[in-house]
Amino acid sequence: MTTPELLVLEGDAFARGRAQASLCPGVEVAVRDAIRLRLGAAAANMPRAEKFLAAQQDATERLAPEALAEIAGIAEGFGLTPDEIFTFLHLGCIADLAALPEDTDGCSAFARAGVVAKNRDFRPEHQALQRAFAHRDPAWGGRSVLCLGSLGAPGAWSSGINSDGLALADTQISTALHGPGLLRYFLMTQLLASCATVSEALALIRAVPHAGGGSLVLADATGACAAVELRHGRVDIEPGTCVARTNHYTAAPDHLAPVAHSAGRLATLTAALAGPATDPAGILALHGPTALCRHPPDPSPTLAGAVYDGPHRRARIAFGPPCSTPWQDYAVGPQGWRATHAQG
Repeated sequence: MTTPELLVLEGDAFARGRAQASLCPGVEVAVRDAIRLRLGAAAANMPRAEKFLAAQQDATERLAPEALAEIAGIAEGFGLTPDEIFTFLHLGCIADLAALPEDTDGCSAFARAGVVAKNRDFRPEHQALQRAFAHRDPAWGGRSVLCLGSLGAPGAWSSGINSDGLALADTQISTALHGPGLLRYFLMTQLLASCATVSEALALIRAVPHAGGGSLVLADATGACAAVELRHGRVDIEPGTCVARTNHYTAAPDHLAPVAHSAGRLATLTAALAGPATDPAGILALHGPTALCRHPPDPSPTLAGAVYDGPHRRARIAFGPPCSTPWQDYAVGPQGWRATHAQG
C-alpha cells in the first residue's frame, strides 16, 4: 500500500480548507461520493433534525467560527455546499436523535506515558481518502498541528498532535444526550490549535457546551494523560497515566446501545496495557481476544493506525491495518511537521 504524501495546509481556516482539493487533484468525485452517499442514506432522518442542525449552526458560529470557515474552503474546493459538509459531520448526532444509532463505526484508542495511539475503524469508502495533514495558521502563534483524517473533513477528524506535544484521539459513542454545543470534531481542532498541555485542554473542555457524543483520550509532553466522555450537559473526565476508550461510556451507561464488540475491545486494550511495556503499534495490531485491528467483512474495518509521541514530538501512521501496513514517521521542526522515513 502506497503511503500518501503529507499535505501541508498553510494560512487561515478557509485557505487551509481550500488547499485540500488543490493539493489532491483528481479526488473530487471520490470525496463528493463519500459524503453524498452518507447523506442519501440518512435522508429519512433529516426532517426531524432540522431544528437541531439550525441550533448547531448558531452554536458553531459562536463557539468555533473558524470551523465554518474551514468547511467553506473545503466545500469550494471539492464542489460541495458548506451545508452538505456541516450536515455530514453531524450524521452521528442525527442518527442518535432518531434513536437509530449506527452500530458499525468503531475505534480503539489509548493514552499512556505521554503517547496517544488509535485505530481508525471507519467506512471502506474512506480508505482512499485517508491523509496526514500538517496545519499551520498565523493565528496560532507559531504552533503547528499534525492530523490524521479524511479528505473532505476539517481539522483533526480522528486524531492529531501539536508542536507542543499535546496529542489526542477520539472514539465514536452514541448518546441520547445531544443538544446545541461544540461538535467533537471542531473541539479537537480547537484543542490542538490553542492548548499545550492536558491541563489546558481539560480547562477548555469544561468551559464550553458540547453537542454530545464520543470520547477523547489525551496526553502531553510531560506524560500527563486523561480520558473525556462527552454528552450534552454532562462531561466525565478520568485523569491518569494510562487510559483507554472504545465505543461505550464507562462513567455511566447511556440509553442508546453501544457497538456490540466495544466492551470486548476495551477488555483487550486493558489487558494489553496492564502487561509488560509493549510498542503501541503492536497493541493496535492485536487480533484477540477481541480484535482491535479489524478486517473485512467488518463494515468498519481498520483504515489506519496512528501513534503520537508527545514527549518526543513525533508520530507514526499506518495507512491501512497496522498488522500489515508499513508505518510512516513524522517529526516536527522549525518549519512545522514533516515526513521522515517509513518503517517496514
